[in-house]
Amino acid sequence: MAKKEKSKKENNPQQEVGGYLYSQQAETAFMNFLTRMPDLDEVLRKAGVPRHRLLVLMYDDEIYQCVEKRQDKLESAPFRLEPAEGLPAQILQSELKKWWSELVLGTQDARWFGYSVLEAVYTKPESPSLFIEGPNITTFIGWQWVGKKPMQWFEPKNDGRLILLQNYNDQRRDIECNQQFKHFLTQCKPSFENPYGEALFSRLYWLWFFKGGTTKFWAKFVERFGNPLLVGKSKMIPAMLKTLLNAHASSVASINNDESIEVLSAASNGNGGSAAFESFDKKIERSIQKLILGQTLTSGTDGSGSRALGEVHLEVQNNKIDADIRMITSTIQAMLDALCALNGWERHLIIIGDEKSLNAPKADRDVKLKNAGAELSNQYFQREYGLEEGDLKDPQAVQQFNQFTALPRQAFNFKASANKLSAAQQEVEELTDGQGDLQLLTNEQIQQLAAESETPEDLIFNLSKLIPGATKSQFTANLDQALYAADVLGYAMAKDGQ
Repeated sequence: MAKKEKSKKENNPQQEVGGYLYSQQAETAFMNFLTRMPDLDEVLRKAGVPRHRLLVLMYDDEIYQCVEKRQDKLESAPFRLEPAEGLPAQILQSELKKWWSELVLGTQDARWFGYSVLEAVYTKPESPSLFIEGPNITTFIGWQWVGKKPMQWFEPKNDGRLILLQNYNDQRRDIECNQQFKHFLTQCKPSFENPYGEALFSRLYWLWFFKGGTTKFWAKFVERFGNPLLVGKSKMIPAMLKTLLNAHASSVASINNDESIEVLSAASNGNGGSAAFESFDKKIERSIQKLILGQTLTSGTDGSGSRALGEVHLEVQNNKIDADIRMITSTIQAMLDALCALNGWERHLIIIGDEKSLNAPKADRDVKLKNAGAELSNQYFQREYGLEEGDLKDPQAVQQFNQFTALPRQAFNFKASANKLSAAQQEVEELTDGQGDLQLLTNEQIQQLAAESETPEDLIFNLSKLIPGATKSQFTANLDQALYAADVLGYAMAKDGQ
């Protein structure tokens, strides 16, 4: 017994220390709960739903279809790097193509939930990534894994910090995340009062809630009023009840003359049938489409439309995508900066979307300005259309290349004006007038060539020795003359021999 009491006394201090630690942890957790910034979203507060539970809205068919349409347009948006030349740019391009879906969709979740957190895991220096291009193999530190982490694990602060909560790390305390290399925060319209951002799904919550309740009510309505109710009048109630049950099964009932059966349907009850449900369901679907896609055509002009409405509809959707691009660009740029810093490369800028493609209205305006006599510089085209240095040639150099610079310049040409010659015709006239007279062979030279040459090849060889300094045009003209004369002499000699 003494040993047991002694062991109890030895264990009491440990129990007291453990109890003190438990109390301290409970007090710390309670203070963290009291000092934690509440979610200021009014919809979530009234509905009593945590922000991460808004994910259930994605299981609605209409919401999922609209969200997926916006995701597909963002995921298919083109991107490019500046500078685009060099081996680092090629490696970064390959990494972005490999993880593009995770990067784009993970950062776009900030639009639906207010904020999202991406985590990057890098390859180790002892086992780096490989970039293979032809016979060359380059090692670099790349992404081993990139993905979205559960948003309820993190708490964004109004001073820009990102806190990993104690229940989701091995240190059992709130720790600040490294947003330069490890965790990357994306926020949608954050403010000092609401660092959690604006969640689009919170605006959809009541539409989703009433749509689900309406669908359940409609299912019960159809189950009850899908088949009409039969009301029978008879003095023999048990027999009439049996007759009505048999009529539901066989759709046929026989009654006496003093009995009657009435059919009650939803329309006869004054409930309006399916008209009320269809109008309410259509109204909810339109609201969902307008909120997510910003549609102004298919959701508001049923049965009518025009090209102008279609253009406005497409412009609104493009504006939504452009807003998503602006929101996610900063996060993806930060992740690229981390890769460049780890590998010691220069900073590369990413440009998502076709921001500097040919703008048709602006191009039409520039054409009109050009036709009116305005001179647009190369700097203007580089700034407005995204062209790079060297894409545009010097207009003066092009003009000098396309014109005959060796021609004599004349201030006036009365012959050209009198003959109504165009500038091109006048230039050709001046070119031909500037050439000297063509010198042909004499008769003695032609006879000598014909006598010394047995074949046309010998004639060409002997002619090249006779006029070695002739130009190509002069040599061709003299050769034609010699061949023609040789043919004539040969014909005359053959005739004399006969």
